[in-house]
Amino acid sequence: ATALLSSMVRHDSSLPTRFTYNYVLRLWAKSGSTDAGEYAEEILSCMEVRTALCDSSRFSDAEFPKPDALSYQNAMACWGVSALKSRPGAAKRAMLLLDKMEAQCIPIHGTRIGEHSANAHVYNEAVRPNRFVFTTLIMASACTQLEADKGDALRIAFDVYNRMIDRGVNPTSETYANLLKCCKSLLPDSQYDQRNQLSQTVFEAARDHGQVNRHVLSCLRDANPVLYDSYQA
Repeated sequence: ATALLSSMVRHDSSLPTRFTYNYVLRLWAKSGSTDAGEYAEEILSCMEVRTALCDSSRFSDAEFPKPDALSYQNAMACWGVSALKSRPGAAKRAMLLLDKMEAQCIPIHGTRIGEHSANAHVYNEAVRPNRFVFTTLIMASACTQLEADKGDALRIAFDVYNRMIDRGVNPTSETYANLLKCCKSLLPDSQYDQRNQLSQTVFEAARDHGQVNRHVLSCLRDANPVLYDSYQA
C-alpha cells in the first residue's frame, strides 16, 4: 500500500487525498510491524510536503492532503504497534506527535482561520487534539513492552491525561480503561502498592465523570482486584 501511495504521488491524475493517506495509516496501525511508527511519520511528512507544494484552490477540503487530527491519531496508533513490538522510545515518539499537533494550533500573527497562505501551512486548526487523539496516545503508552521504557511511558500517559483535563477535553470510558491498562502493564509487581493507589485514583476519576462501564471494570479487575471485588460487593 505504501508503494502504491508513492506511485500515486508521481501522477497528477491519481494524486492521493487526505482520505487516501489516512487509509494507508490505518493499514500500518494494523500491520503488526516494529517499523509501523516510522512509516507513519514518513507518510505524515509526505502529506506536509504536498500541502506546502499544492495549490489549495484546486482541491476541496476533503481532497487537500493537509494532515488532520485523524492523521495524527492513526500515526500514534502506529507507534502503539511499534511499542508492542518492543521498539525503543515508541511512547516518546508518539508524544512528540501530540506536541507537534498543539504547536500547529497556535495562530501566527495575521493568520485567519481558513486563510490559505504561507502562514496557513503552519497554522492548522484541523489538527487540534480531541478526546480520540489523547486516548489513542494513552493506549500507545500502555502498549510499551520494553522494561527500560515503562517508566517514561507511564509518565507520558498521565501527562497526556492531565493535558486533556487542562484543555477542557472530556475523557471517555476508553480513556480510563487505557489508564488502568497502564497501571497494570507499566508498574511491576514489586510496586504493588503504587499500582493499587494509582489505579484507585483512576477508577475514582472515571466514577466521578460517569465513565464506568464493563470495559473499565474489566481493566480495574486486572489492575486492582481488591478494589474491583469491593466495588462489586
